[in-house]
Amino acid sequence: MVPERIRRLNAAGFGTAELAVTLALVAVLTAVSAPSLVASWRAATLRAAADELAAAVNVGRLFAIAHNVPVCIAVAGADVRFEGGRAGTCSGVGLPGAAAVRLASGLVVRTVGPPVVFTGLGAATPAGRYVVVNPADGGTRSVVVAASGRVRIQ
Repeated sequence: MVPERIRRLNAAGFGTAELAVTLALVAVLTAVSAPSLVASWRAATLRAAADELAAAVNVGRLFAIAHNVPVCIAVAGADVRFEGGRAGTCSGVGLPGAAAVRLASGLVVRTVGPPVVFTGLGAATPAGRYVVVNPADGGTRSVVVAASGRVRIQ
């Protein structure tokens, strides 16, 4: 059996003052956490774009090994193209059967130094580095290709 005093409190529901305080707390928490959430979102987007770029570079390496031809990794904006080439230079002509890859995030990719050319054995001549840049905040992540052909993200 519920005492009459408790039944009266439940019947009235929440008052305007309680609702106003609750909404004010939610607004303060949202305002305080929003910058942190935006920064986390940008960092995650940058990391995902670097992962995509590393995967695309590995696809180029695997194409070179599978077809036993040199493959140059050429970048332009958010596009990664696979071209014929020799040490440090790209031919400018895409390889048959190798479609260009566009980063889903649309972030900008830049080459530091000469472009990487993978040999038919999967080695990189020369070793190189690509940088993914987020134009919104200037954040960067590097994708490094070692002379052995190993691809890693820094």
